[in-house]
Amino acid sequence: MTLRGRRASAALLATLLVLSALLGATGSAAAVSQVAGSPDLTIIAPENRLVAGTETAVEVFVVNSGTVTEDGPEEYEALVQTARALTISGDSRGPITVLSGEIPVGTVPEGVAGPVSLRLRVAEGARPGTYDVPVTFSYDYTASVFVDGDDVDATHRSRTVTRDLEVVVERRPAFEVRAVDAALAVGDSGTLAIDIENVGPVGAADATVTVASTDPEITFGSGVASAETFVGEWDAGATERVEFRTRVADDAIVRDYSVELTVSYRDEDGQARTSRAFVAGVRPTRGADFELADVDAAVAVGDTGTLTLELVNVGDATAAATTVGVASSDSEVTFGAGAPAAEAYVGAWEPGETRRVSFRTRVADDALDRPYSLDVTVSFRNPGGDRKTQSLVAGLDPGAGPAFAVTVDESTLRVGGVGRVVGTVENVGGTEARDVVLRLETEDPALTPTDVDVTVGTLAPGEAAEFEYAIGIAEGSTPGTRRLPFVVEYRPPGDELRAADRTDVLAAVRTDTPAVAVEPRNATFEVDSTGRLVLAVTNTESTPQTDVTVRLVAEEPLSSEDAVAFVPRLDAGETRLVVFDLEVSGDAVPKTQVVGVNVSYEDDAGRRLSTGTQQVAVEVVQPATTFPVLPALVVALALAGVGYWWYRRR
Repeated sequence: MTLRGRRASAALLATLLVLSALLGATGSAAAVSQVAGSPDLTIIAPENRLVAGTETAVEVFVVNSGTVTEDGPEEYEALVQTARALTISGDSRGPITVLSGEIPVGTVPEGVAGPVSLRLRVAEGARPGTYDVPVTFSYDYTASVFVDGDDVDATHRSRTVTRDLEVVVERRPAFEVRAVDAALAVGDSGTLAIDIENVGPVGAADATVTVASTDPEITFGSGVASAETFVGEWDAGATERVEFRTRVADDAIVRDYSVELTVSYRDEDGQARTSRAFVAGVRPTRGADFELADVDAAVAVGDTGTLTLELVNVGDATAAATTVGVASSDSEVTFGAGAPAAEAYVGAWEPGETRRVSFRTRVADDALDRPYSLDVTVSFRNPGGDRKTQSLVAGLDPGAGPAFAVTVDESTLRVGGVGRVVGTVENVGGTEARDVVLRLETEDPALTPTDVDVTVGTLAPGEAAEFEYAIGIAEGSTPGTRRLPFVVEYRPPGDELRAADRTDVLAAVRTDTPAVAVEPRNATFEVDSTGRLVLAVTNTESTPQTDVTVRLVAEEPLSSEDAVAFVPRLDAGETRLVVFDLEVSGDAVPKTQVVGVNVSYEDDAGRRLSTGTQQVAVEVVQPATTFPVLPALVVALALAGVGYWWYRRR
């Protein structure tokens, strides 16, 4: 290559390098940009009319007019104009009190956001006019975005600004709901009564209240969605009750429904006006609703008895003027004097309340032993006053009647004392027996039943109950096995008190010490003396005895002025000493005398029992002979004195 060629090539290369550098610099500048701006927020209320003395929820809208101070890509311009995490809070000023606290609004891009409710209260006597309510905005935003190729760098800031909300206080009537009385049940018609107060500073003329349902389940009158009632003159501060005939659909669910109310009226200038819409809540009840909880068929085949139906009002409303009816489609089952149906009046029936309704029922003699179907109807008035009837089905299963088996499992009967037989009574029949009572019926003078009746209670078929029966066996009776004639009394399904067949059971009678035995410990006395008789009282049973009373029965020549002793409790096997004053007369004959001791006590079952009279031996002896020292000494002194006198006279 020549020198000229080399120079040309070098110049071309330098030119290309310069152009490349210039192009690179140009491209780099085009990829760098910056966007800046901020949200611009204001607040407005389209319905900003207020009335003195009222509390109103004003719906407000936030308007974001966002500004861009440095242009750039569209998405970054939208970013710098957006307010994030926006909250608003109003400040009270003048007669306007802000009741709402801080209200979250959220993210607000350029445009309009809302509505949100701001609750305001206007003082009574506030002068009509325009007022500004300060509203504070707190939010975050992106102040600027710097873009360099693929790198994006943003600057974020927080800001708090205050804007005024313009409201107008007018001198007009205003209305608020004070009370709602909704006597309504699902599927029923009733009266919706609403108490409305004119809380405005002035009255209204020719006032008409209109109610409109927001749900098709609630209708008025003959099934329309709205209704109205005329009030007329409505003074400031006056409360009027308006009533509407209202129906709740059969398939409605129990929940809160809202109805919208407006008041049309003429103001002080005679202008026709309509109030702001306000809302009342209506919650219907489920109404009275009945379930059959139990059927107590206390009646047997060929018998007249009682059929008792147990029903529960599982609804949430009181049923008024309630009647319960029962009917049989089978001629074998009749009611009362033989009618196929019967009815009972119950009256008011509260929610959750269970009632038992009884009917006199007869099952024919030739009826089959099988269940019978009965139709049960409950007729009542719901809170709305409509008469409703609910149909239920019950079953009647008559049985063959009760029968009994009595057995004795244990016997503590003893000759000369009171013991107990322990056994069971079993209902071996086919129906329930109520008020079962066991009684010993005997003409044997050796048997003395301490328990006249033993109550067993109610026995279902196949059910058994244990019983205890206390019986006294006369002294001198023969121990061994005795036949005890028991009779069972009960109320059968027919409810007539009957006695079952006599049932004889066998029980062992033993010779044994009394339950509370008495033995002498100090029982020797001299003729013509008074001393203390000490007796040992012992509980020979395996269970404690309480309130033990020991009575001494003494006959001439023995007597006692303190013949009763008391022991509060004797545990099993325990022995206690009791003491009596005993006097032996001077004409008593020295020998073994006898005193009777009667012991009564209360056993562990709480029954008052007695051991009968127990014999206790008392030894009566002659007084012990001793030399009379004192009389002899007196005689000796007297003789000495006489001798001394005789001696001096000599």
